[in-house]
Amino acid sequence: MKKRVFVRIYLIVSLASFFSQTVLAQSPAHVDSFYMPSLGRTKKVSVFLPADYDANLRYPILYLLHGYSGGYIDWPTKTKLAEYVKAVPLIVAMPDAEDSWYVNSATEPQERFEDYMIKDVPQYMLRLYSVDTTRQAIAGLSMGGYGALMLALKHPSRFRFAGSLSGAITISRAINDTSRPAERQLNPSLKRAFGERQNGFRNAHDVFFLYRQVPKDSLPYLYLVTGIQDGFRGFLPAHRAFTDLLRTYGAAYEYHETPGAHNWQFWDREIQPLIKRMREVLKF
Repeated sequence: MKKRVFVRIYLIVSLASFFSQTVLAQSPAHVDSFYMPSLGRTKKVSVFLPADYDANLRYPILYLLHGYSGGYIDWPTKTKLAEYVKAVPLIVAMPDAEDSWYVNSATEPQERFEDYMIKDVPQYMLRLYSVDTTRQAIAGLSMGGYGALMLALKHPSRFRFAGSLSGAITISRAINDTSRPAERQLNPSLKRAFGERQNGFRNAHDVFFLYRQVPKDSLPYLYLVTGIQDGFRGFLPAHRAFTDLLRTYGAAYEYHETPGAHNWQFWDREIQPLIKRMREVLKF
């Protein structure tokens, strides 16, 4: 019986991957493979280019991050992002960061995903595409929302805009919360990324700590959205607390609470005003 269940699960996963790859093949996304020195292996990144892309021009770039259990095919296959950016003079790069939480792992020295995001992927994009390095943005959903804010706050000179949709912004300080199935599911990846115990490493990747390490005039513009019906019970109060701190600090930010849950319907809807606001901030 166990063997049959395993085979059934394997087939479901395989079919899901097959259909996602088929949809991706039909989308306008470029899928590039490249060797990542920070990880010592090859990874893939999906890329949207403007419909009238001209290599003689320089384009703003948005690094768009996936959530837990996701990958480089998520945004192109699970949203209408291709439609939303088709007429926009913008390059969108969607890298694969596994379940890394976008950090250089505290427990696995070879899992250097922050270096991958800050060094490898940008260098690759600059080599292949015509990028305006003065207008770079980063955004993501859930794990990727946390990653976008964390990376932007740790590297404020790199990004002028950072966006988070349903961001897991308290996750580095809530690793031991196993009171609900959703939190328990994340626990192994969190311990792999941040370590077993509360320590300086966690603080160094905690957005509640990081924003204070940057002069307010040097912070990127922060854009946060969370769904009122988000299934992660700590997300809504955490966003309210974090944005209260940003307001007191004098940071440039905006925060929206809108109807919706922790799902692709919500993210597909909310990526549209995020892109609109990003264009206003980066002026293109």
